[in-house]
Amino acid sequence: MIATFFAAFAFFGAIIFLPRWFQIVQSFSPTNSGLALLPLVGGLIFSSIASGLFVARTGRYKWLLVGAISLMAIAMALMTQLKADTPIPVVWFWMFIAGLGVGPTFSIFTLVVQNAVPFNMLGVATSNLTFFRQIGGTVALAIVGTVFGTAFQNQIAPSMTAAGVPDQLVNGFQQGVSSGQVDLNQLTGTGDLGQTILANSGPLAPAIQPYITNLVNGIHIAFSNAIASTFWIGVGAAIIAAYAAAGMQELKLRQQTAAQAAATDKADAAARDGGRPALPAAD
Repeated sequence: MIATFFAAFAFFGAIIFLPRWFQIVQSFSPTNSGLALLPLVGGLIFSSIASGLFVARTGRYKWLLVGAISLMAIAMALMTQLKADTPIPVVWFWMFIAGLGVGPTFSIFTLVVQNAVPFNMLGVATSNLTFFRQIGGTVALAIVGTVFGTAFQNQIAPSMTAAGVPDQLVNGFQQGVSSGQVDLNQLTGTGDLGQTILANSGPLAPAIQPYITNLVNGIHIAFSNAIASTFWIGVGAAIIAAYAAAGMQELKLRQQTAAQAAATDKADAAARDGGRPALPAAD
């Protein structure tokens, strides 16, 4: 349960802002930003199927889980390098690696839990697993959202300066943020960011107009850096999840249902009493 909690913590907390990066920094539409997650989904589906076949044939799952979570941690570490000018194919490659790690993590944990409890407790065990997974994602969203908001606000001024915005304009923008006249939420919405800035500048719009491209670039840099900082949380959570999975006891997978096991035991007992060979177990 600890491993699945932190695995969900790492995945949901880190991935939640990627579609917004595609929308705001890369100017994707909301629909296309969702489609941009297909590399992650593709890696997830492929690794889920492959890991299921591996476990079914070998009966081993412990180090597969540790390896998958470690791969997810590597993908999160790569995503900490996200920048405003990071090529989209590179981001898609990072996402595919993350999907390869997430697939076995979510699918095999269900098998592990169901294999470790009696048949009459399957429903309770599975619901507990889902509960811890949802709680992990919910807690992660709250923490990551706070980290992102703080990092974005702190990154605005240096990012604008790096983008070539005059210091006087940067100082005025900071004062607007501090006084509440500038709402950062309006800078992270969809649509033309430059027009949004001008529409909320009032009488300062003519002075801002020549630097509107620099302002937009600075906001994109700050937004990307803030998102990149959230992936460190995912790296830490994935490391904890891998450590918890490494300490897990690997139980032999059951090959029979309770009814089949009882029938086999009964047949073996009858064979011992009557001197007849034991009946084969039912499929």
